[in-house]
Amino acid sequence: HDATSCSAPDCTDTSHSHSHDHEESCDDPDCTDPSHSHSHTHDNTSVGNLGITNFVYKADTPFNSQRLLALLNKWPVPIKEELNLGELKEAAEEGVDMEGNIEKNPFIGVLRSKGFCWLAPSRWTGAGDDSWRHDTAMYWSHAGKHFGINTAGKWWGSISKEQMKGFFTNNMKEYERILTEDFVSEEWGDRRQELVFIGVGISENEITDSLNDCLMTDEEMDAYRQELKVFMEQQPFLF
Repeated sequence: HDATSCSAPDCTDTSHSHSHDHEESCDDPDCTDPSHSHSHTHDNTSVGNLGITNFVYKADTPFNSQRLLALLNKWPVPIKEELNLGELKEAAEEGVDMEGNIEKNPFIGVLRSKGFCWLAPSRWTGAGDDSWRHDTAMYWSHAGKHFGINTAGKWWGSISKEQMKGFFTNNMKEYERILTEDFVSEEWGDRRQELVFIGVGISENEITDSLNDCLMTDEEMDAYRQELKVFMEQQPFLF
């Protein structure tokens, strides 16, 4: 798309928008409208002759924002306006970028990636706090030279299931679908990573390993829970 890029996971430029399959969008970190869906339907297809494949990355823990930013800062952005798929496939296989620089990077062959991601807060209180990340879904959108991560409204898990029902009085089938397909745990609701990658000569294992390295560790999740507990005790009116 032609929107101004916002390449940092902590981007909060709400003037930057992404085109995706939602009838409603909520670009404000403080948005309290979870009435849009954070659902995707991905087809795992392959175009054999071109070597184009896709896969969906899923995880049920948040990304550490600093580690994800460090990974994304190494993303091999192509300079050319038009990509030659044959050249791209060769570059991916040889571990070089499109300008011939030696750079073994699992994202070299990625043409398009998009989906929802969950970023852990870096600072829960004080100046520059980003505690809103706990309840806010982020939308990852990448196509060619353009990459951005932006706010996409609240996770359904930020409200109770009874409150959630109020949005589906005329469509309980969708309510049940969201609970069945999108909710990954009772603790975190639908907070999750769900990203589709489309590319030439891409390695699902290498991309998955790189993203897994950005996920919060068990120790970090213990700290996350403790920070959340203290935050909720200090600001009960938010919950």
